[in-house]
Amino acid sequence: MGKGTKFEQNAGLARLCRSDILSIDEERRLFTRLRSVRAKELRSNPKSSTTARSRCAHEAAAIRNRIVECNLRLVVSLARHYTAPERPVEDLVSEATLPLIRCVESFDSRRGTRFSTYATRALTNWFARVRRLDSRRRSRFSQGENWREVPAAEGRTTASDRLTRAEALARLGDGLARLSPRERVLVAERFGLTGDRCPRTFRELGARHGLSKERVRVITCRAISRLRQSFDEFTP
Repeated sequence: MGKGTKFEQNAGLARLCRSDILSIDEERRLFTRLRSVRAKELRSNPKSSTTARSRCAHEAAAIRNRIVECNLRLVVSLARHYTAPERPVEDLVSEATLPLIRCVESFDSRRGTRFSTYATRALTNWFARVRRLDSRRRSRFSQGENWREVPAAEGRTTASDRLTRAEALARLGDGLARLSPRERVLVAERFGLTGDRCPRTFRELGARHGLSKERVRVITCRAISRLRQSFDEFTP
């Protein structure tokens, strides 16, 4: 089967890539309007009716969503270089939507740079960070398994190692405790933290829990974001 039909094999990716890339003029117009709407929202009188502020927020969200949709093709293209058995391209693209939204929020079109250039740099760094974290997670898991298989003398750890591990587990436990029961289950099964230690895709989780893949993605990504923030707060 030819390369040209690769996206067509996955209906979800095909839908993500159906929006055309923004032209330079259209991109500049959207970001200029987004900046104007945000400024208007900030200038609105807090004591006045919330109708005007709500209208501004709604328009800003619509503009942001339009920019995001037109750049999902870029996300798919980048994600294909960072896939792994436990992270298929569909999951990577889903999780990268939040970083893409942050790119839209922080981009300044007045600097003369195309948004695709700015977003490519930010998303590449994000994908690389995800890969490093996955690699470290696999390494820790492998070392933990090997530690249980070798003699006690060879598997001896220092007090500092044990303290670091205990602190990490405590932070993870605290973060998970703040999640709802459904969020905890989905996160645990997503990353193989259950008894079978088998990571599952959003599609598999949806089938197991009677939810749509998109609903599982939203719930899980929101929970992961909260966990990541709690860990970052303790990272030196």
